[in-house]
Amino acid sequence: MVVTNEMGLPKAFELAVKTERHNKAGCYSATTLLHGAKETILSERHYEEMTTDVADNVWAIWGTAVHSIFEKVNDETFKEIELSAEVLHSTVTGRCDSYDMENEILVDWKTASTWKVIYKDFEDWHKQGLIYAWLLNKQGLNVKKCQFIALLKDHSKSKAKIDPAYPQKPVFIYEYEVTEKDLEDIEDFIYGKIEELENASKLADDEIKECSCGERWATDEKWALMKNGRKSALKLFDTEEEAEKHKPIYKADYIEYRKGENKKCSEYCPCAEFCHFYNMNK
Repeated sequence: MVVTNEMGLPKAFELAVKTERHNKAGCYSATTLLHGAKETILSERHYEEMTTDVADNVWAIWGTAVHSIFEKVNDETFKEIELSAEVLHSTVTGRCDSYDMENEILVDWKTASTWKVIYKDFEDWHKQGLIYAWLLNKQGLNVKKCQFIALLKDHSKSKAKIDPAYPQKPVFIYEYEVTEKDLEDIEDFIYGKIEELENASKLADDEIKECSCGERWATDEKWALMKNGRKSALKLFDTEEEAEKHKPIYKADYIEYRKGENKKCSEYCPCAEFCHFYNMNK
C-alpha cells in the first residue's frame, strides 16, 4: 500500500501507523468476514496500488495503544489468543483480546464514537463476538457471554448532563449471552461468507457482485418537506407522491429530493477507486 504524508508529520508518526496486509492468502479474519466480498477481494488484488495518508490513520494509533495497555494488565485471563479453523478451502482466523476461562467470558476492547451507542449500531460487534466464540468452541473452549467494552473517544460530559439518552459515561459495555442456536447461526454465516469469497475470487473485478446495502451503509432516497429559511426537513417521505399529499398538511413551501447514499463507498472503502459499482454511481 502507498502511504502518503501530506502534513509532513514526524517519522515516528509514520511508522506508528504503518499498514500491513490484514489477511494472508487463503485466510480471512473475523472482521474481514463482516465486509462485502467485493471489498475484500478488490482490497487483496489491489493492495499495492491503494493509497492512504498517515493523518487519516490517527485513530488506529489510539486503538492500538488501548489494546496494548490492557494486554499488559495481569487479571488472570488469557490475552491476545490466536484462533483459526479450516472452512471449505480457506482458513478463518481471529485474535481474542481476553478470555476468562473460569467464567467463560470473552472480552473485546474497542474505541468508538458515542454515535455508535446512540444509534445502537452493534451488529458488527455481535457477529464478531460470535465468530470468536465459534472459533474458541472449535478449540474445546466454551463461551457463555461476550463483552465489548468501548472507550468513547468523543464523549461530552456536558451533553451527558442534559440528555439522559446520551451515554452517561465515557465507557460503554455491550454484552450478550451466547447460546447453542447463536453458534449454529454464526456457523451458517461463516460458511456462507467463505463460499461467497471463494467464488468471487475466481471472477474478474467487474464481475464480482457489488456489496449489499448493509455492507455499503446505504441510505434510501427521500423526499423532504421544507420551509423557506429552514435547513432541516419538516418531514421525510419515501415517495414524491406521499410528500405532495402531505405538503399542505405540514404547510411546507417546497419539496426537496434527497438522493440515497452509499456512505461506506464514498468515505471509508479502501478500494473504492477500483470498484466498478462505485465509479458507475460516483
